[in-house]
Amino acid sequence: MSKINQNMRSAKKNSVKRLLGGFTLIELLVVVLIIGILSAIAVPQYQRAVLKSRLATVQANVKAIAQAAEVYYLANGHYSNDDLSVLDISGLEGCAFQEAGKIQCANSSYDYNGGPYAQGAGEHVVGYVTKDGKGVIGYAQYFQHTPLNANTRRCMAVTNTGMSHDICKSMGGVKIDNNKYQLP
Repeated sequence: MSKINQNMRSAKKNSVKRLLGGFTLIELLVVVLIIGILSAIAVPQYQRAVLKSRLATVQANVKAIAQAAEVYYLANGHYSNDDLSVLDISGLEGCAFQEAGKIQCANSSYDYNGGPYAQGAGEHVVGYVTKDGKGVIGYAQYFQHTPLNANTRRCMAVTNTGMSHDICKSMGGVKIDNNKYQLP
């Protein structure tokens, strides 16, 4: 066999190997590294976005409960104690009344008239706490005719994590305590 013929055969084998061959180990490692870096950046941002969207839903539900309580107050001269069936709460789809003062929805639960949010006698408030993988975030709306904190809204970074504080700050919260933020 001549040298020219051998060179042509090896050139054909190399071109066929390139067409049919796979990736090298280094190329695969680089791709896996890039995917790992992107996921390390994207996953926390995704979790933050999910939690913010859940809290937006919670704000609407808390506002509906608080407005129903204010309507009851205007009609009766006092807030309902823990009997939520007397309130005209519309817009809370898929929610059920639990024990006194508790409302359970698909992905959330609400505490009417106290819970961990009431700071004194006669304090009327609707509160919500959500547990996520990074910590606990609370949201509360105090009623208009209460002795303390009248008509205010608060976000609580119940556990001291960066994500909890970031969510409260992103809602426009101004820090008033270690883990409490006053909302506009």
